Amino acid sequence: MTEEGGVQAQPSASKAGPPEQPLLQDSAVAGNVHVGNVVHQYHVAAPVVPAVAPAATTAFIQPTGFQNRLTNHQVRHPGERALGEAYILCFFLGWFGWHRFYLGQPFVGLLYLFTFGLFGLGWLADMIRMPYMVQRYNLQRFPR
Repeated sequence: MTEEGGVQAQPSASKAGPPEQPLLQDSAVAGNVHVGNVVHQYHVAAPVVPAVAPAATTAFIQPTGFQNRLTNHQVRHPGERALGEAYILCFFLGWFGWHRFYLGQPFVGLLYLFTFGLFGLGWLADMIRMPYMVQRYNLQRFPR
């Protein structure tokens, strides 16, 4: 007998054999106790099944908005300019016009070289306009 009033079946002698029997619980008593017509209905507790994570699905998710732009521009043509490279050149060597040479504007690059980025104002404007300048360079040389 257990504390809950149920009957515990005898465990098997070895661990390699069948698993232990489930706990039997006396859940209902039916019949007439005075006559001796008593029926015990024993219910077996449901086995505990370990939770298993569902398998990963391979459903296709349609990219939208920003994701769609990323997937469309992952493959670059040889010679196509990248925005990150242009920003790095502009940040470190923009006072000398290197980003303008990189984007195919040698005359403006020379102007920046001799005026130190148009006295810093041109360099600052180029930091803001950089995405437009890279896009314009790529569309002029590699039409889509």
